[in-house]
Amino acid sequence: MWQLFDKTGKHIGSASIEPCSDDLAERGEFAVAYDSVAAVLTANPETHEVTQLPPQPDAWHVWDGNTWTLPPEAAARRFAGHKAAMLGRAATEAQAFIDQAAGLADTPDFEIQTWATQEAEAMAWRADNSAATPMLDTIAAARGIGRVVLIKKAAAKAAAFRLLTAHVAGQRQGYETAINAATNIDGLAAIDIRYTAPPAADTESTETRPSETGSTDGTASAAIEDSQGSTAVESSGGSMSIGD
Repeated sequence: MWQLFDKTGKHIGSASIEPCSDDLAERGEFAVAYDSVAAVLTANPETHEVTQLPPQPDAWHVWDGNTWTLPPEAAARRFAGHKAAMLGRAATEAQAFIDQAAGLADTPDFEIQTWATQEAEAMAWRADNSAATPMLDTIAAARGIGRVVLIKKAAAKAAAFRLLTAHVAGQRQGYETAINAATNIDGLAAIDIRYTAPPAADTESTETRPSETGSTDGTASAAIEDSQGSTAVESSGGSMSIGD
């Protein structure tokens, strides 16, 4: 096996047959017969002596002729990449936590689209029990349960889910603040992203399974403004739905 090096002795590739020395010379490169293809290699440009380097710590480190070093610019880019990845993870895991708590995977999209209307009707009824609730009336009739029972469940579950999403949004914002405040890789590694539900949401969990006789669950849709000015949409369905 032939190993290829540039004019500085940096390993740039390998070949199973001997390369043309004239072509290599035109590019300032040279080849050395050396069979270890798994190792990180370097070569002396003058003597063509090949040295097998210790394992490279990561793609950001470079060989300075004696040891692997992390140049300041590379360290800054590595840190920025880790920080961006952790911010993305914090957001993704927050959404996944809400999705699991809400049972969104088990709720059809058309039904999710009704949540805002269901909540609005329930809130209107709580303010004035003579308010019309056509969607909830239809759902209650189809499920075979009392209209008022369903309306009260809709209002309660919407409130419980608002609490859950506000709690998780606050946790995510806290992680975001901690990540942005970190000044090195060790600081990022010390941040343990782990979402939890508020106690009130936990107490609701024992009665949040969808009814065996009903197919329409949940109410939803309120928005809260976070401290960065972005809007988090709060929805309730699945385990936060209008249950039994």
